[in-house]
Amino acid sequence: DWFFIGGDDLFVMPHNLKTYLASLVYKDGTDPVTKEYFVGRRFNAGGNDYFNSGGAGYTLSRATLRRFLENMDDATHCAAHRQTSMEDVMIANCLRHLGIHFTDTRDAKGRERFHPFAPGTHLHWKPPGPGQPRDWYEEYNREWGILQGKDCCAPDSVSFHYVKKASMVRHMHALLNFCDLNK
Repeated sequence: DWFFIGGDDLFVMPHNLKTYLASLVYKDGTDPVTKEYFVGRRFNAGGNDYFNSGGAGYTLSRATLRRFLENMDDATHCAAHRQTSMEDVMIANCLRHLGIHFTDTRDAKGRERFHPFAPGTHLHWKPPGPGQPRDWYEEYNREWGILQGKDCCAPDSVSFHYVKKASMVRHMHALLNFCDLNK
């Protein structure tokens, strides 16, 4: 019912992804086979240029994937055959043209679930100091802001980008051996 895309340096917690997607379906009383969802870490590159970060991974419901496939040859809006390193922006432009918009995936306290950086980067991120130019991350989040420190990340976070293999092994070991998912 869902299609998830992410790179090989993306650490994904499948249980959290599955639980979060199920919560959307329950909250909306819908079925991802028929309801269009575009789920991930939203950014705004300016104006109406919203997209879900490919680095943080994103999920399309079956209904959304079906609509994309039906329209992917639209060279003006979808251009699926165009070569680009910015597939996340291309997909978002196509879906926006089709009237499908991103789902805000923050929790009730405004903490993010899909993360474009590794856990430590998010935990210690600080905005540029006075007199320094704003960085792209701050710019892409100016509409809703960035929570800092321990408030950066939801306890049920789904993904973290730029996680190296050794870190992934440690994280998986901790999840499988030290976390009780039944609590």
